[in-house]
Amino acid sequence: MTRLKRLTLGLLTGATLTAGLWLPAANAADEPAPPNQFRNIYKSSVYGMTVTVTHELIPLGDNRHKLRFFADSLVASIEETSTFSSPEGELLQPELYSYDRSGLGRDRKARITFDWDTRKVINDINDNPWKMDVPVGTQDKVSFQVQLQRDLIAGKTENLAYTIADGGKTKQYDFAIVGNERLKTPLGEVDTVKIKRTRKDSDRVTYAWMAPKYDYLLVRMQQEEDGDVYTINIDEAEVDKQKISSFN
Repeated sequence: MTRLKRLTLGLLTGATLTAGLWLPAANAADEPAPPNQFRNIYKSSVYGMTVTVTHELIPLGDNRHKLRFFADSLVASIEETSTFSSPEGELLQPELYSYDRSGLGRDRKARITFDWDTRKVINDINDNPWKMDVPVGTQDKVSFQVQLQRDLIAGKTENLAYTIADGGKTKQYDFAIVGNERLKTPLGEVDTVKIKRTRKDSDRVTYAWMAPKYDYLLVRMQQEEDGDVYTINIDEAEVDKQKISSFN
């Protein structure tokens, strides 16, 4: 794999790991509120080529939502979506996860359908389906972002671990709060919490800078692997059709 291909694919895929949400503020005495409608845009560049990441939450009614991630560049694009429900007082329940990649070699598509009555998921990778068992609380590679955000808003600072249906097996995604930083962004300066995700069998490390004042909106994401660094930064934010023009 050429360095350009690796860098581009790293930006396109790495952003999905912590792509930021905006959740409505919750009073201290209340349970975290369910996610609202939003649309956030992040940007980066590799060798002068712009990579644009669009992240949006679409309400479907009956406590169901669709979370969409779309990363696009001149040479490739990736779209991931998760349709999930939000049972009151329970962890999110993903229903359908989809992944579509085009460019940078062979195209790839995947679908994961959750059946909570039987606690199984149907994995379908490039039209090759199979089933596997999953424990209660399992998330997909997109829905866990909402659950992480809810946990942070609720004041949880430790044991930020999530079981994910990923690649035909379940994996554990572990996060830790490692510090606080004030960042300069296109929307102004903002105080953030720095969160780290590590992987047991890889030297890949992902950092996310999230703004507590704005209900842990993702401000910056950075992934480090094999000496390369991929970074995306917030460029636009819109919540309930209201544009966020400035953090100040």
